[in-house]
Amino acid sequence: MRSDAVAIVPAGGAARRLGPLAPAGKAALMAGGRSFLDLVCTALAAEVPRVIVVAPADCVLPTVAVPVEVVRDTRPGAGPLAAVCDGLAHAAAAAGPPRLAVLCSCDVPLVSRGVIRLLLETAAVPPARWALPVVAGRPQPLPSAIAVDLLPAIRACLAAGRGGFRDLAETLSRTLPAAVVHVRPEALVAHDPGLDSFRDVDTPEDLAALAARRAPRAGD
Repeated sequence: MRSDAVAIVPAGGAARRLGPLAPAGKAALMAGGRSFLDLVCTALAAEVPRVIVVAPADCVLPTVAVPVEVVRDTRPGAGPLAAVCDGLAHAAAAAGPPRLAVLCSCDVPLVSRGVIRLLLETAAVPPARWALPVVAGRPQPLPSAIAVDLLPAIRACLAAGRGGFRDLAETLSRTLPAAVVHVRPEALVAHDPGLDSFRDVDTPEDLAALAARRAPRAGD
């Protein structure tokens, strides 16, 4: 476990494409008899001492098996980077703020502890500031690991109306060229052979595919 890191879990997805299959949002979806939020937070809590869940004010979150800190969105509907900003601000306000944060959405119930460790280890080696996985040729920011002191850069992106992870990556590539380290599939598969950590559930087909796989277990 890294004592210098926290986890930020945006949990405000409306799950519109899942329709009636997710009446309480993605966080409350079930896999192997446990909620997605429980599975994700349990995996993260095994690697970092604090897990911060960011959700809308009106969102009722499912119970999880590990301690979590719940932060409410200050920019409802603004997207996951805005939620990450709220989570990082909460983390940075604590006495002895953390150096790193692993960012992980609540809809990847098969997230691997090995991948979490790899991302944090990569982001911890200067001049890296953001360990950003690349899967199927595309950057995948959730999960990823980022330096907490990049919070001002995230706030600046949001204030400029550039509220996506791609916007942040483009900004950092100009201002801090070595900050973003792309973690390639060949490094990821050593810890997660099926790259299940990046199988987010957005559609009924995704949910059916998950159900057809093995039941998730905490700590996989």
